[in-house]
Amino acid sequence: MDNVFNPKDTGDCGLSVIFSDNHLTYCILDFKRNRFVGLQQLLKTDVRQITSLAGREISYPDFLESVFDSIPWLAASYRQTRVAWEGSKSTLVPAPLFLPGEKEKYFAFNFGKEGEEEVFCDHLLSMDAYQLFTMPGYIRNAISRYFQPGTTVHASSILIASIWVNYKNRIHSPRVFLHLRNSHFDLAIFDGKQMSYFNTFAFQEPEDVAYYLVFVLEQLNFNPETLPLVLLGNVSNGDQLVELLFRYVRHVEFGRRNETVKYSYMLNQLQPQAFYTLFNFFSCGL
Repeated sequence: MDNVFNPKDTGDCGLSVIFSDNHLTYCILDFKRNRFVGLQQLLKTDVRQITSLAGREISYPDFLESVFDSIPWLAASYRQTRVAWEGSKSTLVPAPLFLPGEKEKYFAFNFGKEGEEEVFCDHLLSMDAYQLFTMPGYIRNAISRYFQPGTTVHASSILIASIWVNYKNRIHSPRVFLHLRNSHFDLAIFDGKQMSYFNTFAFQEPEDVAYYLVFVLEQLNFNPETLPLVLLGNVSNGDQLVELLFRYVRHVEFGRRNETVKYSYMLNQLQPQAFYTLFNFFSCGL
């Protein structure tokens, strides 16, 4: 945390939080200074090690309870709060074809629901589309204990909307964006100023990422020799994945940081593409 952040004075700050089934990541934006003043990622495995449940599997409600007990300012009152779920299942439906009462059917066309999952949707105005996603019931209930129910969006919606906001004046020809997470990656292709493709893939090894990327480009008749690739998220120069991608894609670059806000000296040490969705949550329009 930046030393200017006062946990007792959050009324002029914004809190953005992204949940997954194994981590919680948040950052704090000081609106007065227009500067991000804090960032922290808490893994479920790390929380288990420092609690009385060490050595046992920790439930998701217990995970969140431990996090909020140890970080009291997460439950403070902020001027704005943004909450997102980073699930692996989502699908886009064009707005002209979307009927709210049919969202279960749209989702079932691509995925099967598991257990007590509920289907939610985000309206992506810039894409004129709806992003459908599910959240496990036990996670939705756990999150609702700390944040207002019904306000959670999907992390991929932030990704899509923020790419549009940050790159719309620089996308004059097709460009592919690869956003790397811990065990999944998102692939988006913007053809001119419109998104022509989006999907999420699970992976275990860097070779999996390269395979899916090349496969998608070939299926869509794009030439990896000429199509620029922008890397976002949990990827850094020198990583094995980056070296591998250079074998197949000629033009590889790292994403740019949101330049409409400032960053504390600690956060300035992060690579610009890191935590891309979290740093763009407030400016993406969701």
